[in-house]
Amino acid sequence: MAGALIFIYIFNIADTLQFTINEAIEYAYNNNAEVRQLVIELNKSSVDIGIARSAFYPVVTSTGYYAYLSELSIFQMDTIAIPMGQHENYNFQVSLQQVLFAWGKIYDAYRIAGLNRDIAELKLVRKKQEVRCSVIKSYYGLLVLEKMVELTKESMEQLKRHEESVRKRYEAGLVSQFDLLRARVQVANLKPRLIEAENGLRLAREGFKILLGLPQEIEFKLIDSLEITEEDFDLEFLKEEALKNRAELKNLEKLKKISTLAKTIKARANLPTLFAGVSYERKKPFSFGGNDWGSSLTFNIGFQFPIFSGYKNLYDYDKSKLQLKEVELAYENLTKGIILEVKQSYFNLNSAREEIVAAKENITQAEKALNIMETRYKNGLATNLEYLDTQLATMQAKINYLNALKDYLSARADLIRAVGYD
Repeated sequence: MAGALIFIYIFNIADTLQFTINEAIEYAYNNNAEVRQLVIELNKSSVDIGIARSAFYPVVTSTGYYAYLSELSIFQMDTIAIPMGQHENYNFQVSLQQVLFAWGKIYDAYRIAGLNRDIAELKLVRKKQEVRCSVIKSYYGLLVLEKMVELTKESMEQLKRHEESVRKRYEAGLVSQFDLLRARVQVANLKPRLIEAENGLRLAREGFKILLGLPQEIEFKLIDSLEITEEDFDLEFLKEEALKNRAELKNLEKLKKISTLAKTIKARANLPTLFAGVSYERKKPFSFGGNDWGSSLTFNIGFQFPIFSGYKNLYDYDKSKLQLKEVELAYENLTKGIILEVKQSYFNLNSAREEIVAAKENITQAEKALNIMETRYKNGLATNLEYLDTQLATMQAKINYLNALKDYLSARADLIRAVGYD
């Protein structure tokens, strides 16, 4: 059985996971470290609700003790010596205490606990939205880096073929040694860029694993492609959606309710609390001078009235009013910030869309120019420098297109996050 478990573990470690963009997001929802931490916070807030609810129930306590007195005091009455107590003493007591009326303070505290749980849940929702945005950016960023590595390798092979062509022309006396050296230098200059691209890809893959919560020893493969779909977004509609959906605004609304309830609780801090209780006691000796067991049952009702606390309750009330104003101001400022964030993401998306169109057209023109230049160079109508410049411009046009794709997909992810969509 142990051998089978070890085999399964080794197989899982060696296996390569394949992720679509949606599968990567779902994996991060379940394994991202920050998400898991907020899940714990949510569970803790649920426990706090139980703690607040416990104030509605009576408090039941029990006490007991045994005491042995080695020497007893003696009360002398004429010739009669009366011992004051017994050597062995037993006592057991059970008591119940219940708050009857506290001006709604217990209920308001319970409501606050519920609102705190709602806040924890909304924080988790928002964190998932942020993780979703980060995964999308990282996912497509990795695809772009993979394409750049491929593009750099293709350019390297193309330059090597050109170097070979220049060498043959040099040996035939058709070009100068300078052209041959220039071609070789161009190949050598591209090698560091290839190494840099490969290292960047390697580090980005490790960062992606950390983001997803994927163990570093597990390999993965991204199976989606760099594609975009034409979408029309209405800015005014997006602003309305953001104000309706953003978890931060909802949390501030709940914080406003909490502050209002807290202010109410502080306003009632000087009011008396009514409570009642009952206790059962069994002890030995039960009566003075005896040595028998006995029991008693006591009922009580009373109140607790804070008369003076050094103006603490007054200061607490003033503080709660300031906290309420603070939340209201934060809500107003956050609303403005969200509107600005939506606008910025919207304009970035439109800008990236225009960059894609321009970059795609540049690729088409650059490839045509490169084909023409290859023909001209073979026929001796173009210089080596002209060819290398054209080849470099073609490579740069493709890189610009990949970056434009990444910028568009990142801007779209930012816009979705800014609006507060899941």
